[in-house]
Amino acid sequence: MMSSHGKLLLIGGTSLVAALFILPTPLFEVFSGRADAAAYVLFAVGALLLVEGLALVTLGLRNRSKDLRTARTYENREGSTSDEDRPVNPHDYPSAGRQGQVGGPL
Repeated sequence: MMSSHGKLLLIGGTSLVAALFILPTPLFEVFSGRADAAAYVLFAVGALLLVEGLALVTLGLRNRSKDLRTARTYENREGSTSDEDRPVNPHDYPSAGRQGQVGGPL
């Protein structure tokens, strides 16, 4: 399950990449003075994607930093797998309770 700051970083990064592809050509046309209506629309969309991406990445990094600075306790820790769900390591030494079952001396 993805955390909230992970979602913000993913969406913000995707917006920044989209702005990188959309914005350069209309930006050049608008500042050179030969832009038509489509260039103005693409410039506005690219600028909005750029601002949104920067805001979401900043917010995601801030939430991630806050989450990393939070102390972990039993009340706020994330769930983990139970012992029954964990794979058994066949090369692990047997525990003290199982040494008699292995056949070794006690």
